[in-house]
Amino acid sequence: MATILRDPTPPSAYILDMSSRRSPQSGAPYDGGLMLPHATRTGSVPVDGRRSAAPEADRPSGRRPVLTGPGAQGTLRSRGLAGGLRMFVRPALDMMPATDASLGRLRALTSGAGRAAALETTNDWSSDGPVPGLWVGRKRFFHSDKVIYHIHGGGFTFGSPWSHKALASRMASETGVPVFLPDYRLAPEHPHPAATEDTLAGWEWLLSMGFRAEDIVVAGDSAGGNLALQLVAQLEKEQAAMPAGVVLLSPWVDLDFTDMTARDRARKDPFLALGLAELCRRQYAPGVDPDDPAISPINHVPSPDWPPFLIQCGGEEIFCGGIEQLAERFAEHGVRHEFQLWPHQFHVFQVFHPLVPEAKVAVRDIGSFVRGCLRG
Repeated sequence: MATILRDPTPPSAYILDMSSRRSPQSGAPYDGGLMLPHATRTGSVPVDGRRSAAPEADRPSGRRPVLTGPGAQGTLRSRGLAGGLRMFVRPALDMMPATDASLGRLRALTSGAGRAAALETTNDWSSDGPVPGLWVGRKRFFHSDKVIYHIHGGGFTFGSPWSHKALASRMASETGVPVFLPDYRLAPEHPHPAATEDTLAGWEWLLSMGFRAEDIVVAGDSAGGNLALQLVAQLEKEQAAMPAGVVLLSPWVDLDFTDMTARDRARKDPFLALGLAELCRRQYAPGVDPDDPAISPINHVPSPDWPPFLIQCGGEEIFCGGIEQLAERFAEHGVRHEFQLWPHQFHVFQVFHPLVPEAKVAVRDIGSFVRGCLRG
C-alpha cells in the first residue's frame, strides 16, 4: 500500500505567502491569484521544508489531476507571459524554415539568453572529463561533496549549459550545492545515441571525481528529462548505484506524436512548435522507431528500485499527456514519485522564475525535494 506524506501546512498559507490576492478556495471571485499545482504521490518522497501543495491521491490512477473551473488559471503575470508566447514566439517558431542557418540562430539565441540571465553567478567551465561542462553556483558551494547533475533540454538539437545557466543558478541557490551541466553532443551532427552516451559518460566522470551516487541528484528538462530517464534505465541494467533522486521538468518522454498532435489541434501550445519538435525528432533519431524505449523512455518498464522522482508539468503543454502517462506507469510499478501538474503553465515554465510567481514556487519545491534526497 502506497503511503502519502502530507504537508501539515494548509495550501492557503502558501497562497498568502506568495500573493496578496485571495485564494479561489476562499469563495471570492477568482482574480488571477497564485494557483498551486494538482499533486499526486506514490511512496515516501523526500522532503526538506514545505511543499507547495499536499498530494490529492496516492497514485495518479486513483484520482488523476483534473483542471476544471477558475482554478485552471494562473496568475495574471503567468497568463500574460503565456499569451505573449502564444501570440509572438509560437508563430515565429512555426514559420522557421528547417535549415542549418535557422538551427544556428536558435542555438545562439538560447545560449545568449541564458548567459545574460545569470551574469552574477560564479561558473567554471570544465574540460577535464570525457564530456565538457559548466559548473554553476556560488563559490562556497564548490566545497560541497554533493552535486546536482542537470541535463539541459533543447530538443536534442539546440540548447547548451549556457542556455540553462540561469535555471541552474537558481537550483544551486535553493539547495546550497553546485550544479554540473554536461555539454553533450547535439544532433544532427551527432544523432542518437550520442547524447545518451555522453550523459552516461558525464555521470561516470562525476563518480570518478569522488562524488558518491547517493550524493548526486540528477535533473533534466524537456529532452534532458528524456536523457535523465535513459541514464536511470541504463544504471538499472548495469546493476549500478542509483542517484539519490531525479527531477524531471516537462520531460519529453514520448517521441510518438499522436497525442501531441491532437492536443495542439485542440489548443495550440503557447511555446512548443509542433513542426519544430518533429524536425528535432527526425534529426535526433533518423530511422528509429518512435516507440523504441531507447528514444521514448515512456516505454521502459520502471522498477521499484529506481530512485525517487519529482515530476513537474505545465497544464498547457503538448507533452502533458505523455508525462501523465509516465506518472501512471510509475505508480503501477511502485516507483516513488511526486507528480505536479501546474495549471495554465507552459513548457519548462521554471525558466521564467524571475517573472512568474508559479515558477518561483515550483523551483522552491525542487529545492525541498533535492535537499530531502541529499540529506539521506
